Amino acid sequence: MALRISNASGTFDLSKDFSTEIEDSSPIYNERGSQSIAATIPGTKNNFRLNGHIQRTDIDSAPVADERVTVADGVYHRIGKMNIVNTSEEGITFNVGFGESELYSIWNAVSLQSIKLPVYQPEGGVPELISYIFENRLNDDSPFCLFPVALTCNRKTENNTDTDYIEIINNIQNGYLWKARTETLIINGEPVEVSLPEGYGIVPFMKVRNILEAIFSTYGYTVVENPFASHHQLQQLVVLNNAADCCVKGVLKCADLMPDCTINEFMQALWCRFGLLYFVDGNTRTVRLKFIRDILKSNPSSDWTLLKASTPTTDFEAPQQLKLSASTNVRGQIPEWTAAPASESLDKFLKPYHYIVSTQAQGYLRYDKAYGFYYKTDNVSGRSELVSTDFFPWDRGADMAYKEISSIDEFLPVYLERFKGNLYSYLYVPLYLFGKVHRYTTISSSDIELSENVDYQTPLAFCFSFFNKEYSLPYGSQICLDASGKPVLNKPNGQSCDISLLFVGKNGLFNHFWKEYDAILRHANHIITADMHLSAQQCMNPDFSSPILLDGQRMLPDTIRYSLPKTSSFPANVKLRTTKLLKPFNLEEEQTVPVTEQKYQWATFDNKNSVVEAAVKAQKDAWREEANREGNSLYDLQYQNVSTDAADLIVKVPLSVPTEEDYDNKREYFIRKVNYSFDLYYRIKVFVGSSPSGQIIYDISEPKGGVHYDLQYDLSVRAELL
Repeated sequence: MALRISNASGTFDLSKDFSTEIEDSSPIYNERGSQSIAATIPGTKNNFRLNGHIQRTDIDSAPVADERVTVADGVYHRIGKMNIVNTSEEGITFNVGFGESELYSIWNAVSLQSIKLPVYQPEGGVPELISYIFENRLNDDSPFCLFPVALTCNRKTENNTDTDYIEIINNIQNGYLWKARTETLIINGEPVEVSLPEGYGIVPFMKVRNILEAIFSTYGYTVVENPFASHHQLQQLVVLNNAADCCVKGVLKCADLMPDCTINEFMQALWCRFGLLYFVDGNTRTVRLKFIRDILKSNPSSDWTLLKASTPTTDFEAPQQLKLSASTNVRGQIPEWTAAPASESLDKFLKPYHYIVSTQAQGYLRYDKAYGFYYKTDNVSGRSELVSTDFFPWDRGADMAYKEISSIDEFLPVYLERFKGNLYSYLYVPLYLFGKVHRYTTISSSDIELSENVDYQTPLAFCFSFFNKEYSLPYGSQICLDASGKPVLNKPNGQSCDISLLFVGKNGLFNHFWKEYDAILRHANHIITADMHLSAQQCMNPDFSSPILLDGQRMLPDTIRYSLPKTSSFPANVKLRTTKLLKPFNLEEEQTVPVTEQKYQWATFDNKNSVVEAAVKAQKDAWREEANREGNSLYDLQYQNVSTDAADLIVKVPLSVPTEEDYDNKREYFIRKVNYSFDLYYRIKVFVGSSPSGQIIYDISEPKGGVHYDLQYDLSVRAELL
């Protein structure tokens, strides 16, 4: 059978020698997807009719955008979208996009808020809508989760007392706050009592799995494989929003819960965080979602060794390393309300600390696993200060080129909030500090007129919904550990979670989703090129979601290029990527930030007692001799009007933490001289007599003396076990 290209109106005329090239590309290596090379069909009346006579200069309507066409050649049958490049009386030049390219070409400019999403409008208005949300917030099949999130944090200081005003949606003070009420908000820098309507502040967060299904459903595709629907923790991944008044009309439009981003930006964020790829079948209108990790671990789908039509050639690629990064735009009044880390990478941050970290309270550089905060403790004063968040990009800084993958989604710190109820509950609250968006209300107060606020944006931010067993309440965080560093649950009576939205660390995204691909970039990924006798079925439905075997080696298909009409004398040109790691390599060293748990600490000590004892010895001996001459004895010494500058002018310890060598050698470091002054007094024990029973009676005199001393002693530190 001859090659045929047709649209809904009919079949195009093709010249006898017409041919076109198709290049299928793996979404792993090429985001533009599969498409035909531009080809020209003759300018016949039939062809112009099928394309709406777009060659004419007096046309009234624009060419049909992305018109669906069928390309057929015998058993080869494939549906794609035609893109007209140019027209003339001589012919029409076009290409056809298949699979992922059908979607990528239009997603760049499509807002996530414009996809088809559910609308919930119960007959009972706001109370029934709120009841529906509460009843479904913990259900497995619910499209949303519900937990407290802070939209603004303001700190007011009066009389040296700090008061924090935290504006929280889904607030659970005495149960969820949703009825009409007044709340104190910070407006123009001052606290103001504000009236809020019924339903205000209840804001569901859509699950990522449902957003993905809605995206593809909008364009006529069905998701048949979705790890965000099957994995116990990823089921609870949501996208945050700040639509504070989304429920006040008794209608919940899920489009209002979407962030300000395009579909491509959303998919790019999932690629950056989790290595998520989508594989589209234009014929069956189905989509499979897979992680790059799972693709690399999967079994080979077929063996192409016997399909070779030429001797393979190898192009050796230069080694690359992954760099993963996301946004850190949350800014607060205090460091704890700010997302940005202190350095460009965890390596650069830890290097001055010799990569020594502690999780104990007395550690020098202490890491809080629940907050993802690093605190530094002064060895002498004991004071701690926040020095960085753990929201670092993944960047090992090796001496090789980068493959950079970045995303616009936000890292979010958390705040420990106390919620009042029958008992107080302490829950982590994500700090989504981008204000609130109002679409349906104008909130007001008796003190100030507030206009409807539509200026704030809704940045993309992912968050997990976790469950607090102690208080039986859901809460949100990007970190899967509790205050003791133990994994939390995904839901009531659920499973433990081990994925954090950090790029770094044992529970981080690199360790879970990216390390296999990074290893290939470093030690494989070479290009094998060969001609292959692929069947029409293999060309029509190329599977880029699993490896193939060639000469016993696992490889990933990169591109498959062939001509239509297909003949056995013209095999497909295939490019493959190697996955076998070539020696030498040391992945443990290459992919691990070498953090060491702190074992030793600098403990302060001084020679104050010996200095004082030596200084007062002569005076003490003189007073004792005087008392003895009078038949009495020296009772004690008293130090009065003591003054010291020990707490002032704290000098930094020369090293952050002791080394094992410091500890073994009992290493000591002099810190400084400490000024110490006092007035020395003494008391005498005077013999008075004896009681009738013969017991000796003494009397203690009032303090005498008052000799002033100005001394200095040495303050030092030495290595001890932590």
